[in-house]
Amino acid sequence: MHITKIESQQKNPSRKNLYADGAFLIGVSAETLLRFGIRTGDEIGEEKLKALQATEELQGAKAVALRFLARRQRTEKEIRDKLREKEFDDEEIKKTIENLRGLGFLNDDEFARSYVRHQLALRPKGKLVLKQKLLLLGIKKETIDAALNEVFQETSQEDAALEAAQKFLTKSAKSRDDPHKTKQKLVAFLSRRGFTWDIVSSVAKKTLGEKAIEEE
Repeated sequence: MHITKIESQQKNPSRKNLYADGAFLIGVSAETLLRFGIRTGDEIGEEKLKALQATEELQGAKAVALRFLARRQRTEKEIRDKLREKEFDDEEIKKTIENLRGLGFLNDDEFARSYVRHQLALRPKGKLVLKQKLLLLGIKKETIDAALNEVFQETSQEDAALEAAQKFLTKSAKSRDDPHKTKQKLVAFLSRRGFTWDIVSSVAKKTLGEKAIEEE
């Protein structure tokens, strides 16, 4: 086959239509066309056509991933799930993730650290809840543990729990609950945020008084 015509697509001039022997052959991006150095009159065999198609699939997968990443930072699992949803095959997904990782667009280590810092600034939580959320996002356990240890060297769990408790008590000040009920609500609140009993007990004593929590 010989390339008889190359023209820009009307709706997307950055993509080109290739014609071989007068018939439409394939649509490719300008980047793919440049990479393969294809020009009118060139001969194109089955192997080269397959290579063009494979490259276009990878370009498509990368484009989907980059649009997804444009909204916010993502984990590798989130990208993998998105590409599977779009019906790209496993090899295309693997190569796309490797490419994005190499370009610095995907980094689960950095994601985990950034996520923990953001959550602590937004709504302070304990390690247990943060770890659970990161596991659901597909981050490896060892990566999560490293991120938690690093970030909680900067901000202790007790400091985070104390900040959360102070915000909670400020919001609930108008509820007119008796001290015992306030204590119960605070303990339940901090526990849901993933703080351990030792930290919950310590923070409750600091915010509600030394006798707020009875040691069992």
